[in-house]
Amino acid sequence: MIPNSNLKPRFNIDYNSADFISAITHLKSNPKTSTIKLIFNDAQVSFTNSGRTSLYIILKALKLPEKSKVGVPLYSCTSVFDAIINAGHIPVFIDIDPDNYTISQEDLRAKIDELDALVVIHTFGRPADIEKIQRIAGDKPVIEDCAHALLSKYKGKLTGTIATAGFFSFRTGKYISAGEGGMVVTKNPQFALDINHEIEKLPTPSTANEIKNTIKTYARSTLYQRPWFGLVSLPLGSIIKEKVDLMNKYNFKTTRIRNTDLHVMERKMRDFKDKVEIQRKNSRYMIQELSDTNLKLPVEADGTYCNYYLFPILFESEFERDKVSDMLRENGIDTAKLFSKTPEIAKLHYEYKGNCPDTEWVAERVLVVPNYYTLRERELEKISEIIKTCLSFER
Repeated sequence: MIPNSNLKPRFNIDYNSADFISAITHLKSNPKTSTIKLIFNDAQVSFTNSGRTSLYIILKALKLPEKSKVGVPLYSCTSVFDAIINAGHIPVFIDIDPDNYTISQEDLRAKIDELDALVVIHTFGRPADIEKIQRIAGDKPVIEDCAHALLSKYKGKLTGTIATAGFFSFRTGKYISAGEGGMVVTKNPQFALDINHEIEKLPTPSTANEIKNTIKTYARSTLYQRPWFGLVSLPLGSIIKEKVDLMNKYNFKTTRIRNTDLHVMERKMRDFKDKVEIQRKNSRYMIQELSDTNLKLPVEADGTYCNYYLFPILFESEFERDKVSDMLRENGIDTAKLFSKTPEIAKLHYEYKGNCPDTEWVAERVLVVPNYYTLRERELEKISEIIKTCLSFER
């Protein structure tokens, strides 16, 4: 890979110097969570060190029998599967609907009888049809994975507050880059007590760990900005990604949340709604610019409010997807083939039997392009024009 100092990162990691200083200066203080609790004012909220720990805690609080079968969309980060396994259960893979990347109701109906609980993922910030899914699930617990879906809404209700419980992730690279951190949400007061009881069993990070994590987060964020992203991070990461977990994706360590992470999380929530609106505007602009192509674009479904955490584009073929990805990178724009390796990894390590064909089809054809709130209109126009130019060459 040729180093490129002007390469625009695929995701927005915005843990800046002000966040770093604020975290360090509040190392010993008790973080306030008034903004977070105001947003989720009719629900109980609790915190852990990560989204995967939050799912682990929910599963423990459900008190399911050992080796219960937990349904989960195959189109996902494998850390979700790890959380299910670490909680003592077995992931059962459900296919997705290619129209919105969330769980396939048809496949869920076919598999629901073998399940003891279900994880529904609001992928890319696009709310799943949670009411219909709950009807299929019956009295089985339904957990909302909202790692992508902070402030997304389904029929006016915040994702995470609709089913049995929901969880969020604030790991660096997500919409809010707080370093690490996860949040559990439920409207059931008794279940909230069970969740907090499980969290109390978790170890508390040491002061040294808090300092180390804050420094690592700031360094990781700095290296993800231009010029360092294209000069160092991406070229080096491409070489060592199979040996070193640079983004802490696979380190399953369950602890309570760090004070520093919770403080930054609360700090960033204060203007988060404004950033979502900018990102929604950027996404609508891209949809308009690409509307005359053959691409499947992430148009917001009726009755939903999508935070547009990511902007997925579905191509007609893997070849077409890869060609556009290469041309964008040649023109200084990085992209992500998100979850493209998950089916293969699931076959090798999670006993996936190949019964989710739509997921495999989508994984070969989806490309995530930058749409984040710091982008200007001319940058969005450039991305759109490169895509259209590449498609016209292919025709």
